[in-house]
Amino acid sequence: MKKLTFLVICTLLFSTLSAQQPIDFDKIVVPEGSRARTFEDYLVQLAWMNNPANKTFDEEIKIATEEVSIRKWKWTDDLDALFNYNESHFLSDFFPNRAPEVNPNQLFTIYPRFNFGARIKLGTLINNPKERRKAEYEVKIVELERDQEKLAIRAKTLERYQNYLLANEILLTRKQAEEDSYQTYLLIKEKFRRGDAELDDHNSASTSYFNAKEKFISAKSDVKVAIIQIEEMIGIPFADALKYGPKEKDKSKKKK
Repeated sequence: MKKLTFLVICTLLFSTLSAQQPIDFDKIVVPEGSRARTFEDYLVQLAWMNNPANKTFDEEIKIATEEVSIRKWKWTDDLDALFNYNESHFLSDFFPNRAPEVNPNQLFTIYPRFNFGARIKLGTLINNPKERRKAEYEVKIVELERDQEKLAIRAKTLERYQNYLLANEILLTRKQAEEDSYQTYLLIKEKFRRGDAELDDHNSASTSYFNAKEKFISAKSDVKVAIIQIEEMIGIPFADALKYGPKEKDKSKKKK
């Protein structure tokens, strides 16, 4: 029974792990040159492309990749090659008139014609593959840091865009409240002029109107601040992003 339970747990665990899909970072940040599907994705794309700090990841990956190539051939630094051309053969080959006569008893001194040898440290052969793998790990680390930064950039950009949307909605609400309070103020003011309203009513309507107007002004400032924060991320005027970015779908349109 315990074995069966263990097998069931292992099967469920394996199924869960198999169902997990790796993150597609081309969806987290749309690659440069590709068109974003939504306005939010377009903002994230701009935030990544126009941030100079993010481009350092590409350069660091290039450096780390070059280091892998260097480590691959690092063993040649400890390789010594030896070559010897026998003097007797050298003279006979290039200066026949000056070549000495060959004594049969001295054949061992003129053979072989060439000598070639190579020497390399044993530690280099053992450690070089490890050094190369270490360099490959360093490339992977930089790539993971870049992917982590993509997640952070996306979250920060979308958060600021949502703050803008919220500020804009509040602005519309405050504008309507300011307009309504102004109409009420004009009505009470006219009634007070005719003697149909008390001074307290007039003062209360006036206070409500100016409070609503103050909140409306504050809401306009909040929208501007939200836009400034978005522009800090995307590196271009928000108005240009609205102009050239993908058009958002009209959510109010009824489905056919």
